[in-house]
Amino acid sequence: MTITDERLRPERNNLTLVRLVLASAVIVTHCYWRVYNVSGQDGLSRWLGVPLSVYAVDGFFFLSGFLVYGSLERRANAGRFITARLTRMMPGLLVSVSLTVLAGALVTPLAFPVYMTGETMKFVFYNLTLLGGHYSLSGIMCGAHPCIINGSLWTLHWEALFYLVLAGLALVGMSGRKWMVRLILPATLIGAFACHVPAINSQIGISGGKGALYFAENIDRLWTLFALGIAARIWKGYIRLSWRGLGALFILNLIAHHWNVNIHVQTVFVGYAILCCGFLSARKRAVSGGWPDYSYGIYIYAFPAMMAVGSLADFDNALILAAINFLCVIPLAVFSWHLIEKPALDLIRDKRRTGRKEELREASAAHRLGHERPAG
Repeated sequence: MTITDERLRPERNNLTLVRLVLASAVIVTHCYWRVYNVSGQDGLSRWLGVPLSVYAVDGFFFLSGFLVYGSLERRANAGRFITARLTRMMPGLLVSVSLTVLAGALVTPLAFPVYMTGETMKFVFYNLTLLGGHYSLSGIMCGAHPCIINGSLWTLHWEALFYLVLAGLALVGMSGRKWMVRLILPATLIGAFACHVPAINSQIGISGGKGALYFAENIDRLWTLFALGIAARIWKGYIRLSWRGLGALFILNLIAHHWNVNIHVQTVFVGYAILCCGFLSARKRAVSGGWPDYSYGIYIYAFPAMMAVGSLADFDNALILAAINFLCVIPLAVFSWHLIEKPALDLIRDKRRTGRKEELREASAAHRLGHERPAG
């Protein structure tokens, strides 16, 4: 099976269901961290090589590249593209950050004016500007250290950065398929392999320190996935999807992790898995074609909901906490989609339709005027 333009229509694929599964997988890993105080592990990490949340975040970035590049091609305008992307991201994030801060005000031992300074101010500023890097609130402690209230938000900084890269490429006329195929994607491929050369990796750390190494590692991981999604969109008609092929890649991925030679084997596996699960599963009928997209709401609310639930009782089973966390976050995701995210998206779509109608009306008037003007 190959991916046709017809199968890209929401009612012809299960990509909405895939996004829900990815957002739910993140919950599982975070609950293992909350219950057992272990980072980078969950019930399957021993067998998969990395936690479920790593596969889930990787899947989000691949799928983002696959979908938003199509959005950029349709709009062919950097301003409209970035407006659409920020409209999808910011209203839900604004409400999530605000509600988290208000909830924190109810449990912090600090007076409200003091609470709204320091850690809380950084939480609001860094997350709403999409600069990322701060996830605690003033006075809310976990032992001797400030609690991480919403660690999931770290990925939004990188996603917004990649949107800006695409918008910048569009502004200079380099976002089209020709430039992608001849320059951007080959450069990404070279960089992806170069980062795994020990001498180059070591030199990045020596020259720029831990900050440069952290940046390079995330670009190597996340931008490569995002760019692979773009490549899959461009060459979608040439990608043969099969469950057997996915099974072979899964085994190859496990072998690569076992022998510690995972030079983007996982990247290719994740991208192919997203496409197979999204399109092969809808060969006969799309299960989630008409579903609302609650995945973003689950993602931005699950972590603070987990921290709240985990503070009310001592859990000794991460899966029980994950199940309760999921049940608690669904109403928040429903609220976010129906009252915040979808109305914002509908508003910008209505404005776009109105703008197009006005452009057509003006063009039609100019055309009539040209025909009515007497010759000479």
